[in-house]
Amino acid sequence: MNRKLWLALPLLAACGGTPPPAPPPPDETLGRAARAGRLALELDRPAEAARLYGMALNRARERDDTAAIGDAGIGLAAAQLARPNPAAALATAREVQAELLRRNAPIPDALRLVEALALYRGGDLAGAEGVAAGIGTEDADVALRGWFLRGLIAAARNDPAALAQARAALGTPERRAFRADAEELAAAAALAGGDLAEARRLATEAARLRREGLDYRGLARALALEAEAARRQGEIPVAADLLLRAGRSAAARQEFPEARRWLQQSEALAQQARAPEIANAARRALRDLAERERDAGA
Repeated sequence: MNRKLWLALPLLAACGGTPPPAPPPPDETLGRAARAGRLALELDRPAEAARLYGMALNRARERDDTAAIGDAGIGLAAAQLARPNPAAALATAREVQAELLRRNAPIPDALRLVEALALYRGGDLAGAEGVAAGIGTEDADVALRGWFLRGLIAAARNDPAALAQARAALGTPERRAFRADAEELAAAAALAGGDLAEARRLATEAARLRREGLDYRGLARALALEAEAARRQGEIPVAADLLLRAGRSAAARQEFPEARRWLQQSEALAQQARAPEIANAARRALRDLAERERDAGA
């Protein structure tokens, strides 16, 4: 409600007239499911969050509540991304978008962001860039995350101009999560520009901020970025160890493609550096990863 109108209501009531109608009663079942889903996601319980947000989405559809359908769809897709299941997240995001369009309702930028993230994690960089570029500025947090994603895509494509644009768009944020985003993109830019010492420093700082913010997916990515800078500096054992740490972290979250890539790189670098302890640890981690994959697919 407009703040001025809210402040004027007591005056209007004092002058008589018809009191404003009471708001419709909330659907407590829907609200509880959505709140529980959000809490489960914050506590890093994505499977539970997906189940609860799925219940909320079903209830929103039973209620035929357009806004609630959008909110629950965002939550469900985010939980599916965290599981991690980018294909399911993409399907949910697009299904809910189509439903909102049929209702002539606007598509929330958060839903577009989830779609872009799902495309990125599924390996469709062009599709992710196209969706991310369409994210508006009404929600400042979503806009910043959209720019961060565009920076990651630019780094993957070795596009320094686009990477610099994304880094500039992030500015100098105060909140830890966005500071970590800015530091990571700055590290990627330094790496692309050949300033390896600065890249390592920035990647280390990004890793610290990710760790403090409990963002372990981002932490593993920052470790891998630091490893690449160390490798280019000729510090092969250090790079191998950093990749081992990144791979183990990704494996714990069942981020199988990233974990496998980093652990294989760790083993190869460790063999090159004649560091058998790291090589053996990477091999053991790869065997454990294969078992996790079999269990997940069972």
